[in-house]
Amino acid sequence: MADSKSVIPLESNPSIFTELSYKLGLSPILQFHDVYSLTDPELLSFLPQPIFGIILLFPLTPNYEAYRKEKDSESAVYENENPNINWFKQTIGNGCGLYALLHLLANISSDLTLSHSQINDLVSKVSNRNVSVEEVSLIVEELEKSIKLDEQFGSKGQTEAPSPEEAVDLHFISFIKGKDNHLYELDGRRNGPIDLGEASAAGRENVIKDQKLIDKIQFYIDNADEKNKHNFALMALGPTLD
Repeated sequence: MADSKSVIPLESNPSIFTELSYKLGLSPILQFHDVYSLTDPELLSFLPQPIFGIILLFPLTPNYEAYRKEKDSESAVYENENPNINWFKQTIGNGCGLYALLHLLANISSDLTLSHSQINDLVSKVSNRNVSVEEVSLIVEELEKSIKLDEQFGSKGQTEAPSPEEAVDLHFISFIKGKDNHLYELDGRRNGPIDLGEASAAGRENVIKDQKLIDKIQFYIDNADEKNKHNFALMALGPTLD
């Protein structure tokens, strides 16, 4: 499926993702936070708990692309059949930040989003399993038009924004627990949602404490080439800081 358009890639910035989340309908009791370690207890203690979802920014290295193609060749074409998770195929060039955000907002409890919001409208449309992946993609494309991603958010951030047509070698994906208490990796460039297995006891209440999450992110770091070892960033969706 060809990209419908290209947008300015979002910066990995909790303030930008929080602002966009509120526009879409996230409850103001939650916000995004930078994550500086998944294993250091002292650094983790600065994060408000519990964490409902994680967004990872990582480099698209040759090693990763080979891994992605190999794994996707082993999986069947996804037909939007899993009732436990909402997944969106990326059809907007450089739009991975938006897709990563939607993957979290469309899968958290409805108690954490505002009624009559854009995100609840999206969920109601895509939760019907008779809607195809292609139809879901068109719904997301219409949502992007309505929020005017480039105009409202593309040029925000601390670094100079590239043009929509510029190819970038960094990519956002998300991790969140589904309705079946399984941990999912959600990436619009893959063949479908990736079921990482049942969440651990700790992970059911707090995603960041699930060892499967830690192991999968560490796998991506370990397989990056030397020049990209530090081109990773993490954001967590958790309670708002008072």
